[in-house]
Amino acid sequence: MIFVKKNELHLMTWKEVEKVYKENPVIFVSFGSMEEHGPHSITGDYIAAYEIAKRAAEKSGSYCTPVIPYGYSEYFRGFPGTISISPKTVYNIAKDICISLMEHGIEKIILVNGHAGNSPILDILCRDIKRDNGIMIGKIDLWQSITPEFKKALYGDINPSGHGAEPMTSVMHYLEPDLMRMDLLNESDRISNWEGFEMTNISKSKLKGVEVNMYFDMQEVTKQGVMGNPLIGNKEIGEKIVCSLVDVCVEFADRMKNSNTKL
Repeated sequence: MIFVKKNELHLMTWKEVEKVYKENPVIFVSFGSMEEHGPHSITGDYIAAYEIAKRAAEKSGSYCTPVIPYGYSEYFRGFPGTISISPKTVYNIAKDICISLMEHGIEKIILVNGHAGNSPILDILCRDIKRDNGIMIGKIDLWQSITPEFKKALYGDINPSGHGAEPMTSVMHYLEPDLMRMDLLNESDRISNWEGFEMTNISKSKLKGVEVNMYFDMQEVTKQGVMGNPLIGNKEIGEKIVCSLVDVCVEFADRMKNSNTKL
């Protein structure tokens, strides 16, 4: 019988999982969302978070759980295809996963988050676990981890970033090229103000050059669900982004392996 090295827990038997748990491994737990990303890109952005977590697990000799495909996407609910779960649900799902791992001695967990709406919820969870269980859990917010220097190397002096544009459009060109529908894009339809407020993005407005918080829904800012420029992205940029983020996750895992995460 040929034994194949596995890194995905859901493709292993419980006896195989029991064996690898004795190695005190790093476990990647990925989170994404199912929400609109403009008329041209697929709603399942969780695919990207999982692919990065899986590749990082393979490259670092770590392991990963199945992705959590839904997130807190309240402000995108006006677009068909968006499925949003409550902050409480995000918190409880993530907590239950971590507890299930910790019950079997796992102390080295990295949350790989591919959706900005999940980030503050997962921050609270990690703090709570640290306080209640004495375990240091790591988290990486993927798209916020693209440095200004790397972004400039990819795009030059142009900043095409924004929901429904970069980096997700390039990443999906790379991961799911046959599913992209660039033909469905129209001219920019960005709405610049609401009731006299200048709209910076779905949660910001400007007053006398100062940003203040406002709470717009996406369809109040753009009828297409696109902020930024999705036409600048391509498969090659997407591959560079994915490979770079995988390398960051591998470094994260390597440092976690050599750390005493049990406080």
